[in-house]
This record gives sequence, C-alpha cells and structure tokens, in this order.
Amino acid sequence: MGDSWSGVRKRLEQDLLCDALKGRLKYFITKYNNAHDESGRVAIIVDGREIIQGDIFRYYKGYREVEKKIKSELGIPKRFWGGKRIVNDEVNREAEEYIDKIRLNEGIFDVWQFTDAVERFLNSNIKESLVSENPLVRLLAIVDRRVGKRTLEKLKDTVLQQPEWLQYFYRLRLQAESII
Repeated sequence: MGDSWSGVRKRLEQDLLCDALKGRLKYFITKYNNAHDESGRVAIIVDGREIIQGDIFRYYKGYREVEKKIKSELGIPKRFWGGKRIVNDEVNREAEEYIDKIRLNEGIFDVWQFTDAVERFLNSNIKESLVSENPLVRLLAIVDRRVGKRTLEKLKDTVLQQPEWLQYFYRLRLQAESII
C-alpha cells in the first residue's frame, strides 16, 4: 500500500464504511519493528471486540501439516537444486497458493494478505469486490457504503455460502441495515 496506514484506515472507516456501521467497526494493524522479521498483527474490531485477527504466528501454526497433506494428496514432488535452477519450484508455488486460499477461507491469514486485500479492494470497483475470490476483499466490500439496500437484499441469500468467519460480517451489515 502506497499510502500510510492511518490514511488508508481513515478511508476504510470513515469514507467508505456504511453509515450504519460508522464508529462500530475498526481496523487495526501493527508492525513489530524489533522482531527479526518485522512481523505484525491485524485485527478487525466490532463494538470494541476483536472479531478476526491475523498474524504470522497464527498463519504458520499448522501450516506445515496442511502443506504436507495437500502436497502428498496432489503428488507434488519436493523442490531441489538442479545445478542451474530449482527443480519443481513452480508446481510447489502453485500448491502453496492453493494452501493460502484454503487457510484464508478458514480465516487464517497474515498481515501481508490483509494489506494485499485492502490494496485490491481500493483499486477495484465495488461490484468486482463483492464477488472477489478473496474473502478479505469481500469483507471490505460488504461493509462499504456503496453497497445499497437492493444489493444487500440480493446478497442476503448468499450468507451461508461465505466462509464461516465471513458470515459474521454479512449478518452484521444486514442487521445494521434492518434487512434481517
């Protein structure tokens, strides 16, 4: 993200957030500058309560087990140095992107995935964001003021198709607008 986080947060919480949720929904990101990898943490807070959070430790906890299982099921060969290049690198990267999608649908993500989603959201139109394959982008879209009541009425029947953690935000918006 090119802008400062405080500028982006102001845009998300004040300029783009629907009136019914203003003051109720907050975005939080911190970076641990003294950590060896400058990792950080992201959280989405509703009514003073953290609803979802992401950080590198939560992201990688259990990652290796999922990675091993998926790569085994898909028959992905291990990477190795072939003298001039890393052999099997591309197929491993594709599998790792697939694993990232699985974990994201489970509500497990790192700060970089959230900031990527914010960037994508801010650079897409609202209709694209509502149907994005990335559930974090859909989260940002469902609470956006540009999503009107007619669109929300249509989306009402898609709540259960969303990842479980994202259903909360769909219901939050629909309740805030007195649609459910």
